[in-house]
Amino acid sequence: MINMKKVFKYIFVLIFLFMIGTNVSAKTVKDLKNELAKYQADLDAAKNKKKLTEKEISNVNSRVKEISETIIKDQDNIKKTEEEIVELEKKAKEKEVEIKDVISYIQIQNSENAYLEYIFGSKSVEDLIIRSAVSEQMVDYNDALIEEYNNTIVKFKQKNEDLKVQITNLNKEQDNLADELVKLGDNLEAAVDASVSAESEIKLLKDRIAYYEKIGCKDDENINTCGKIPYAGKMIRPLNSGYVSSEYGMRFHPTQHVYKLHSGIDLTGGSYDVYAVAPGTVAGISWKNSCGGTMLFIHHNINGKYYTSVYMHLYQVLVKANDYVDQNTKIASAGGNPRNPSWGGYTPWDSCSTGRHLHLTIANCLYLDDSKCKTYSKLQSHLVNPRTMVNFPKKGVRFSNRTTLY
Repeated sequence: MINMKKVFKYIFVLIFLFMIGTNVSAKTVKDLKNELAKYQADLDAAKNKKKLTEKEISNVNSRVKEISETIIKDQDNIKKTEEEIVELEKKAKEKEVEIKDVISYIQIQNSENAYLEYIFGSKSVEDLIIRSAVSEQMVDYNDALIEEYNNTIVKFKQKNEDLKVQITNLNKEQDNLADELVKLGDNLEAAVDASVSAESEIKLLKDRIAYYEKIGCKDDENINTCGKIPYAGKMIRPLNSGYVSSEYGMRFHPTQHVYKLHSGIDLTGGSYDVYAVAPGTVAGISWKNSCGGTMLFIHHNINGKYYTSVYMHLYQVLVKANDYVDQNTKIASAGGNPRNPSWGGYTPWDSCSTGRHLHLTIANCLYLDDSKCKTYSKLQSHLVNPRTMVNFPKKGVRFSNRTTLY
């Protein structure tokens, strides 16, 4: 005879274990609506930040233009001053020659022979005295003129030195402004990325809310219950053939040229028809991102734990948001070729890719539905190595079906 107490005890234990195995907290449609309002506020803030950053960039560019114009004027002034210095030095030398002639004349005049010559040659002594006085005045005048020339030359040379120092300082300021522009550009890029991301996620979240309302979920009802994500026992490879070309983990990015985390596994060199790795529900599609291309998100329940599989660099998407899919559903075809239309899978907007392939990411949360996974950046903090969920051969080793174990 069956011991009913033991049966109820076992049922209770099974329910308890299932609750432990489920890694998603209860969430309602109302929670999603609250998050949607927050996303809209984040989007508005990002747009304001973009406007402020653009204004800062405009101000810096105006200053850079002003500095450039000042440098050009200073360089013209230096050239003009150098020409004036040359002309003054030339005049000073001519005056020096004149002075030497006059001094030579006076020296001759002051000699005894010259004096006698002037005595015999002059009409009168008064004439000789006048001639001597005039000569001395000429020397004094020319000395003063040369001194004035030399003082002007010194001033012009100092002016040139000051202009050169100013140009050096202006060039330094330009360099600093260039660095500031780079930083502002980064901030602007971050602001643009944030606004694009917010807009994309707002649309995805609106689609999710509409879906849950369409299937009858109430505002206070647990979406994990009413959403009915199909249960599955495992994941299998998303392509019929190919090989792993890049592993999950840190790597030197082929187009961005920096070390960063590669969030999934790349598959190429075979069939480019893409299938769902397990039964699930299409959570959403993000179209034509500049880094990652078109992305498809699918929710899964694998042995009572929830996951999101992400398929990136897609050329064609064959499902729509909220579709139910299974492992035999062809969901997309791979792209990731931004360069040559004749190579197939041409996706010119996908600048972070170097050739046709599928990128598979897996996260142990439900993107958009989980509080801990409500944004793509938060999804990134819940990544798992796809190899822990899907059986792949070693990097470079070809597979010819979706299920053979390696």
